[in-house]
Amino acid sequence: MAPPSDPQDPGFGELRLFDQWVQEHHQQVYTFILRMIGNPEDAADLTQDALLQTFRTKSKVDPDSAGYVKWCYTIARNLAVDYRRKKRPRAAEDEELERAVDARTLRPEEVYEHRVKSAEVREELLALPEMYREVLLLRYQTEMSYEQIAEVLEVPVTTVETRIHRAKKMLRERLERRN
Repeated sequence: MAPPSDPQDPGFGELRLFDQWVQEHHQQVYTFILRMIGNPEDAADLTQDALLQTFRTKSKVDPDSAGYVKWCYTIARNLAVDYRRKKRPRAAEDEELERAVDARTLRPEEVYEHRVKSAEVREELLALPEMYREVLLLRYQTEMSYEQIAEVLEVPVTTVETRIHRAKKMLRERLERRN
């Protein structure tokens, strides 16, 4: 069955709204998955899968609600977890990660220093146990509240608080050992 292409078709408006939603959230979902798995090509595939599954299951959550974004991240997280279980991730290229993150205008020496530090943080973040890595990404990359993270991970808010505290401590210790 071909997708609706006639503006008079009731499904056409639904597809247009979803396309707009994808345009708004694609980059954030991609960056989240990329940082979970560390492989740009597979992250792109998983992002498309997550967005498609979100669209296919739109009847479970109102697409106009904040819950729809959380639902999408839940799907993205589950896909990333499954990926990591099945496949050992390959290292992501710096250029790909830089494209995924908003760039600032810096002097050349600042760019170099930023790249070195970013690479160290990414490496240590990927080395964290999954449950700690994902809470940091959801909190600081997607800027979700503790309550939203708890919903996505299906754990109590106190568990999210504890995991974030432990994850920050682990990451800080790992980075200090590098220096």
